[in-house]
Amino acid sequence: MSKRSIAVLTLGLALQGSAALAQSEGWGTGYQMGTSYAGVSGADGTRLTFYCGDSAAARANPAIASGPYLIAVLPRTQLKDALPAVIEIVADGKATRVPVTAQAGIDEVELTWKPDAGFGTTQMKPVVAALRDAKRIELRAGDAAILLPIEGVAKALADDPLHCP
Repeated sequence: MSKRSIAVLTLGLALQGSAALAQSEGWGTGYQMGTSYAGVSGADGTRLTFYCGDSAAARANPAIASGPYLIAVLPRTQLKDALPAVIEIVADGKATRVPVTAQAGIDEVELTWKPDAGFGTTQMKPVVAALRDAKRIELRAGDAAILLPIEGVAKALADDPLHCP
């Protein structure tokens, strides 16, 4: 076997391993730089994450966003260069339309929800509750529909991700 064949085989196995890892990890939580989070990553790079920025940390560091917010990140290839103003979070077939602000990057699009008068935490609470118990979770944006892992969702969303310290 040539060195090139070995290199291609090794790269293929590494990529397969990272894709399997992304699929098998499921939902998780954490805390970093004054912000707690609960979210999931799909094998294609799609992410759906609830964040909660500590107000004291935000006052000390303006780079930290205060309060709850949600960020969905999709590969640009999924959106076909569209910048949607709404995403749908689908839990067991029940879709909720969530208004977002889109920001395009080189390879991905970031879709951010922040509570406002039109769609606040009161409207987002049932979405979190539905996700917590869901047997199937899908994220829709533009023409894209991405199935997300459910492993660990109940534990990750057990604490209210919309309630910030």
